Amino acid sequence: MAKGRLRLENVPSWGEVQKLWDFVLDRFPGSGEEARKIRHELIKEGYRPIYTLREVCFFGLLFFTGCRVSELLAIRKKDVLLLKRTILIRQLKKRKGQELIREVLLPPPVEEYLREYVIREVKGEDFLLFEFTRQRAWQLVKELSLACLDRPLHPHVFRHAFAIQLLKSTSNMEYVRRLLGHKDYDTLKHYLDFTIEDMRDDILRIFGEQK
Repeated sequence: MAKGRLRLENVPSWGEVQKLWDFVLDRFPGSGEEARKIRHELIKEGYRPIYTLREVCFFGLLFFTGCRVSELLAIRKKDVLLLKRTILIRQLKKRKGQELIREVLLPPPVEEYLREYVIREVKGEDFLLFEFTRQRAWQLVKELSLACLDRPLHPHVFRHAFAIQLLKSTSNMEYVRRLLGHKDYDTLKHYLDFTIEDMRDDILRIFGEQK
């Protein structure tokens, strides 16, 4: 593989991403004391995986923001702007010694869960949303993908899936570039091969042909 080329093997389709999200919600017994008791009993009986509100929010942001897992693990309560319905993402790689911050939209499928989680369970403004390690994040994703899709996935493939879906839906590379935090278009060009079938259908329709 040429230097600088993205590794786009085993990227899930958008349908598979939606399937994973449904799977997570199906295994979320709710929040509060009663839900914790139910979750404890289900796990005790061997019913796995069962997810907490924190894990639901983690998966939702991973699936629907295009963020790197390292960026998600760096989000603090003060970065979640509920009134604006946006999240500040602090990129770990600095350019010319300056911290880079971008805004992403708070995804509608996750908004209800994240609002409850941030208000009720994350105590201080400087507290991290997800106080677990990168290794634990990878473990959660592997466990979920094996249980739902019968194959292991790693967190970064969802960034690729999100980028591909955005390009298919908007065809706006500048919008995608800013949302993902890339400094130029070079990286995005690697996603275009994954949208060529959709473009082919549109072009054929111009000439009155069908696939």
